[in-house]
Amino acid sequence: MPFAAALLIAFVASAPPTVWTDADPKARPLVAVPGVAPLVARAEPAVLVVFAEGVAPGAALPPGHPPLPEGPGNGGGRGQGAGFLISKDGYALTNHHVVEGATRVAVFVGADHTEVEVEVVGSDERADVALLKLRSSRTDWPTVALADSDAVKVGDFVVAIGSPFGLEQSVSLGIVSARGRRDIAPSGRQGLYDFLQTDASINPGNSGGPLLDVYGAVVGINAAVNAAGNGIGFAIPVNMVKRMLPSLVARGRYERSWIGVSIADVSADLAPGLGLRGPQGALVREVVAGGPADQAGLQPGDVITAFGGRPVRDASELPLLASDAGVGATVSLDVVRDRKPGQRRVTLGSHPDNAKATVVAATPAPSAKQPADASLGFSVASLDGADRARLGLPREAAGARVTRVRPGSAAMLAGLDVDDVVVDVNGATIADADGLAAVVRALPTGDLVKVTVLREGNRVFCALKKP
Repeated sequence: MPFAAALLIAFVASAPPTVWTDADPKARPLVAVPGVAPLVARAEPAVLVVFAEGVAPGAALPPGHPPLPEGPGNGGGRGQGAGFLISKDGYALTNHHVVEGATRVAVFVGADHTEVEVEVVGSDERADVALLKLRSSRTDWPTVALADSDAVKVGDFVVAIGSPFGLEQSVSLGIVSARGRRDIAPSGRQGLYDFLQTDASINPGNSGGPLLDVYGAVVGINAAVNAAGNGIGFAIPVNMVKRMLPSLVARGRYERSWIGVSIADVSADLAPGLGLRGPQGALVREVVAGGPADQAGLQPGDVITAFGGRPVRDASELPLLASDAGVGATVSLDVVRDRKPGQRRVTLGSHPDNAKATVVAATPAPSAKQPADASLGFSVASLDGADRARLGLPREAAGARVTRVRPGSAAMLAGLDVDDVVVDVNGATIADADGLAAVVRALPTGDLVKVTVLREGNRVFCALKKP
């Protein structure tokens, strides 16, 4: 055998066996799975990275998310979230909690890292919505359209865009997991929520960003997470935001309407005795004296089963319906009283919160003194002339105005609220913030702290233990 042939036979014999097959580059897909790249390409230029300066570290985390450790990008008084442009002249939306307490707000637009300063035009804490306006003469900003969030179905695909953990313009895909989530209070913050639930990843930095449908239109504003579970995020339905926008533009706040009742759910045990077929409606526990419901003749023990022709399935639904109906609107209520159905017409009033609602974002935060034992969970500032005028107090009124109540704190559980004016603690008259701090500091651990506050013209008693 020639030498060359023998060498070839030896080489072939020693070649490794083939253990895979290369894919055919010309093969057609067996399953048609559309990507979201075209959707992202259209929407991404209108998505904002929002920087809020002067806020406490961690303030722009999604409500419900645990604090991040201190480190680059997580401290320094600069919070970060997301937002999106809705008009060519520079109006944009984000969350209230992203810009809350900020002294300066700026944004990046899309992939452009040119910083643009922003004015906070209006803000609403109860719905966690803020309206921004880019400070620019440009009138051709990229925008995203607002969808009809009432048409969204459980199981619909959605896409979230934001800057989780500072990773700008990150995209996540999921579905709408549930609708009408009203029975949650992210981070203990009470509000008027009607969340869309999604398993599209929402993390710190996604707050305020868009939740998009498959057409690239916004169905919600990403707002909150459930820190105890992966794949459970919440977005504010955009139809709620649409109803708020005219008021935010015109007045800087959203003016809610009000019935003037305290309500509770109707349990299955109570329903038969109230004349109902099952647990439904809102059971009236208290009627505010002189309020709209009182003037309409509602009484404790009534069950409101419909508002303006819309069924009230549970107590959490009524405040949402009532707050959006409009101050001065006259609405028909279906009411069951003493097992007998009937109707009442009520002219809605202005919610008491409207009197104290202000745009707190992008304005210098008032100087506040913390009580000596911060674990009580509230901050105060000495009452001044502007406070007296805004709260309708006489010139001689003195005390310490509550500026913040920490979610989940003893103060919150005792019923203290922002703009309460502390006038007495354990029998000691409180003249200012320093006086309150001194009294609290002097109390032994475990003592009962009996606090009397002025609230909307009434004296209200709250009690809590000093930890």
